[in-house]
Amino acid sequence: MNIFIGGNPLTKKEDDTVIYTQPKFMPPLSQLKSFPKLKKSEVPSFVENIYFLTMERNGFSYFYPNTETGVNLCRFEWHHEYQENPYELRIGLSFKVFKGSLQDVGFYIVPHAHYENLEERVSYEIDSEEYSRIIESIDDIVLEALSRSKSQETTTFNVLYYVELSSIFTEVIKLNNNISVLPSRLVEGKIVSAIVIEENGHSYLSAKRFSDEKVNFLCAIMSLALHKAKITHIERFPSHITPVDKPFSLSVDNIEKFYPETSSSVSGTSNKITSEEVEFISSVLLSVNSLSCAKSNRKLKNILFSFYSAKETEGVNQTVGLVSYVACLDAIAKEISSTTRDEHGSRKALVQTIVQLLTKSHEECNVDKWSKRIYNDHRSSYVHGANIKFEAFSQNMDGKNFAGLPNALPTESKPVSKQYEYNADYIILKRATLAVLIKYIETVTDSSFPDVFSIDEIAFKIESTPEAHVSTPNNGWVRLT
Repeated sequence: MNIFIGGNPLTKKEDDTVIYTQPKFMPPLSQLKSFPKLKKSEVPSFVENIYFLTMERNGFSYFYPNTETGVNLCRFEWHHEYQENPYELRIGLSFKVFKGSLQDVGFYIVPHAHYENLEERVSYEIDSEEYSRIIESIDDIVLEALSRSKSQETTTFNVLYYVELSSIFTEVIKLNNNISVLPSRLVEGKIVSAIVIEENGHSYLSAKRFSDEKVNFLCAIMSLALHKAKITHIERFPSHITPVDKPFSLSVDNIEKFYPETSSSVSGTSNKITSEEVEFISSVLLSVNSLSCAKSNRKLKNILFSFYSAKETEGVNQTVGLVSYVACLDAIAKEISSTTRDEHGSRKALVQTIVQLLTKSHEECNVDKWSKRIYNDHRSSYVHGANIKFEAFSQNMDGKNFAGLPNALPTESKPVSKQYEYNADYIILKRATLAVLIKYIETVTDSSFPDVFSIDEIAFKIESTPEAHVSTPNNGWVRLT
């Protein structure tokens, strides 16, 4: 099937159906004679289920939010078979959402050919019996959406994801919340583990809506113990996991079915995930999910995703990473040291939180000095943006910066590069944020997790780090010792 948005395609396959849609054209609406009156609390769930039902019918969903008026026009459209053509007609349902209510509810019936060329419209007749069936089908979808909103999901679906990791899983790991992590494979040059989540839903799409949250949350927790954990796209997705609503067991015998045929086993054990790391991930996942207070659970997840966002972005933009790490610490300080934060500001609260959670009272002076540099200098985008790029790419513009030379090379004005201080403080920030976050999760959940790294190794005093540059001959081998 070819789908073209808003106009005629330049080319199309002769042996395939071409589906047209016009997102900028709204057909005239007819009023529905019967439409349920929804409570304000029921509207979000109802709209969500209308969306799922539309997608399950290979339809289209359009949303036209107006930021000035606060009105969101929602339009849902699906195919209807007529005259032995499964794509002959398009049925649409439209309404506006405003202040928790549905307004201007209406429907339309449009022949598919109408979308192919909006300027050459001709009259189209539908017999009365078919018209009645169409109205009934619209009513059925509305009632089904309402029913789903008020009933529990009863069907279990298997949702498959691929996560790129920095460590290798060598066996099937069963985590709580019906999550299974499969042994890692080398796929398209990446270390990847398949993750299968059993999730309840009225349909596969509605189940995937919740499992998407779970797999992202799992990646965020994994990032506390691993250097990398992110969802990745894999070509040639295995098709054997159908139907997705049938239970199956995961074992060594069927692992390969979850990976593309081009995948291969990962050799070497240097970066194999340890039993302590697996226990840590499982313990944190269980503790956070066991929080009975919904508000505390939501706050904790927001803080956790601030940390995860920092790890995901720092490789691309260190300034964004730094701001995200500080935001994570600030959110924790807001909960732990709220009084200090209100009276003396966020930086003082951050210092108090670090000292309290990491028991660093003997280093409070160093923590305070370090936090001043982080807040006053390092958060500037100039420091991590323009300044670093200038030093890296300048061409001796002022006689003090030289492209292609070591950062540590002394200059007339700066025997020791300022970038060493920035980088050292940034490394401290990363380690301190991780340690504070773990201690905060332990405090909120009243838990104790396995040690994945030592807090004693975190020092807030900058230490000198030597920089080495080695040249090698153009031919032959050289042994470095």
